[in-house]
Amino acid sequence: MRRDIAGDHPGVPLMLRIRVLGETTGDPVGGAVLDIRHWDALGRTQVRGAQMTDQQGYAEFRTVHPGWQADVAVHIHAEVHVGGYLAGGRSIAHSGRLYLPEALTAEVAQLPPYRQIRTPRAVTDEQASTLHVVPRDRFDLVSGLLASIVVAVTP
Repeated sequence: MRRDIAGDHPGVPLMLRIRVLGETTGDPVGGAVLDIRHWDALGRTQVRGAQMTDQQGYAEFRTVHPGWQADVAVHIHAEVHVGGYLAGGRSIAHSGRLYLPEALTAEVAQLPPYRQIRTPRAVTDEQASTLHVVPRDRFDLVSGLLASIVVAVTP
């Protein structure tokens, strides 16, 4: 289990908060395992971490705004495992991409180290799984970002 996946990776700090709720009841799903991964700020290395949700269904990660690869919109890949973390993915209740808003990513792309990435970003239409992201300081993106999303699963 790793909450801090930023480690010594450069980039704009990002605190990611994911809440897992039951699809039919809307009740928090405690004890689910959230497994996330994304490209580092240079788009060269994948960073990865996992957290168990608390009784209110929340898990948090300290990371950096992802970099990007060709032909793929900027995102964090997330898997939610309910009822155990089984080999072969049999416990996966949700698997998908959590997209970063393109307008914000365009601003981040102007900052070091992101501006070193020569690969053009793929841009997608608004996604149902777009993260809600706000800057910690609206005048200074370098101070970090706060991101959140609710994921509904069938436990």
